[in-house]
Amino acid sequence: MYGLRRKLTVLMVALVATAMLLAGFPGIYFARQKARDDAIKQMRLQTQIITRDIEQQFFHIKDVSLALEASFRSSFDTGQHFTDKEALNRYKEKLLPRVKEIIHLMRPMSLWIVFNTDHIDGKHTISFFDKNRNGIYTRSPEYSIMEKDLAHPSMRWWTEAIKNGETWTTPYYWPAWDMNVISYSRAVYKDSLLIACLGSDFNFDRLSVYLDTLPVFKTGHILLFDNNDNLVYSRNREGRFSNISNTQVEKITETKENFILIKENEGNGTSAVAIDHLQNGWKIALIVSQNEIFADVYLLIRTLLLIFFGGFFIAFILAVYFSKHVTSPVKKLLKNFRKATDGDLSVRNDISSNDEMQELGDHFNLMMNSLESSFKELEIAKKRLTIEKERAQESDSLKSSFLENLSHEVRTPLMAIVGFSELMADPGAAPNERKEFFEHIAYNSNKLVTFIEDTLLFSQLEKGQVQVRNQRFRASQILSELQEEFEKRRDEEKPDLYFRVLSDGCDMELNTDPQLLKRLVRYLLDNAFKFTDSGGVTLICRKTVHHFEISISDSGIGISDDKTEVVFRKFCKVIETNDRIYDGAGIGLTNARGIALLLGGTIELSSTRGEGTTVTVSFPLNNK
Repeated sequence: MYGLRRKLTVLMVALVATAMLLAGFPGIYFARQKARDDAIKQMRLQTQIITRDIEQQFFHIKDVSLALEASFRSSFDTGQHFTDKEALNRYKEKLLPRVKEIIHLMRPMSLWIVFNTDHIDGKHTISFFDKNRNGIYTRSPEYSIMEKDLAHPSMRWWTEAIKNGETWTTPYYWPAWDMNVISYSRAVYKDSLLIACLGSDFNFDRLSVYLDTLPVFKTGHILLFDNNDNLVYSRNREGRFSNISNTQVEKITETKENFILIKENEGNGTSAVAIDHLQNGWKIALIVSQNEIFADVYLLIRTLLLIFFGGFFIAFILAVYFSKHVTSPVKKLLKNFRKATDGDLSVRNDISSNDEMQELGDHFNLMMNSLESSFKELEIAKKRLTIEKERAQESDSLKSSFLENLSHEVRTPLMAIVGFSELMADPGAAPNERKEFFEHIAYNSNKLVTFIEDTLLFSQLEKGQVQVRNQRFRASQILSELQEEFEKRRDEEKPDLYFRVLSDGCDMELNTDPQLLKRLVRYLLDNAFKFTDSGGVTLICRKTVHHFEISISDSGIGISDDKTEVVFRKFCKVIETNDRIYDGAGIGLTNARGIALLLGGTIELSSTRGEGTTVTVSFPLNNK
């Protein structure tokens, strides 16, 4: 027995040692690699966050300049405005309101146009700035660009823009504002003639203050390079200038990688550098000591080694213990098997003998977990089947309701057509009676055609087969046609109702499908008239800065708040009264929402039971 115990001990120790050697060291290696990759990813992510924040500030001034250029190009005529000084002055006065509009809309720090005085003598500039960033803009005195020292670095916004078309300057000190600024400028040519240089300024001091406050690790430094690889910002987390050598700067600017390791000066170790690029060609570099960025990696390696050797020691103790308890509590395992056989799925083994019996007990537990999980999954599947069954029943109910409505909507006009056709066949019918019979036949035929068209449109919307044919047209044209159509309907069906169309502010051109838009509004008006017996219906057309809206309000029966979404479901008719049966197949609002989404718009419904309903459709203005 003791010889077997020694053999079992040696065998267990050998097996455990082999398993730990085979699994432990590769695990440590891959864990180290994963931790290292995570550290690099974290560093690059922080660099990208800094880049994103700088981009938001940099490209605001570019957007301002582009907006100004658009107005400038569309209104400037070289043959008219570059004839003499007075003509250019008149043009500046004409452009000035647009410049002010852009200023107050986009709120830059500065905005300017400097005309090329090679063509027209005099001082010709338009320049506004908000030095204190309080929304109060001051216009600078006009000057001639030819009076400036164009070789001075502060004039790069002019010289580089003429040379390259557009440019971002490195930060330079502007004495008039007592601050460091970055300029973005664009040279504007027309008919191969340099007209002017325009752009906007950015307060680099504010960016420096922001960068000084960023948490960039304990040993972190932020470097900002321009598109010529000039270092324009270099600070650490305390806001002090970084001690970066020229060799390190060259390695950062020359590399094409997003992450590199470089050796620090005087043997102080190695630094990790994460690099990201701005859209204007500038570059952000975040430098952190390798010891700091990989501190968690080193800690992980030490911890895993400690766990490895600790686990080996514990395995040795367990092997000795296992050899002493080769006979495990079989009786307890058998008892648990009997309980499980009797249907108790919660029974589990807690054998800890570190031998085959423990393994058997563990497999017993896994088996019981699997059985219990299977029974739970069966219960969940049963509940899901119940839900799906209810959904299927609901779908069948909706389809049955639709078929009933379909039968009614088709049979009723068909019976009317057949009946009045037979009456027209009567040779004894008077001419006025025949005319009346013909009107009834025409009315029911149109009603049947409209229902079939609605059903076909519903099918096409469901399959995504509706084609949008955009064209330019006036909104007032469609509204006038619908107003005339529903005025006639009101006079014939509900003369006591009022019908108002308020569209004074909507005499505009739209670029969308006029037939689909008209059909959408007709659905909403038809719904409003159908469910309104007293009061009236109002159609309101509005135009906002970016949207075109049509609201249709009625004083009809309304619906409860909790059912406003249900009305858009196919085949669904939400009628909260038994006093009256309303016609329809339950697809009108479904088609309306489908058309609204197809045209790139939105549809909203608000309603109060007993008071009325308002449906609003909104489309973005598209004048292209």
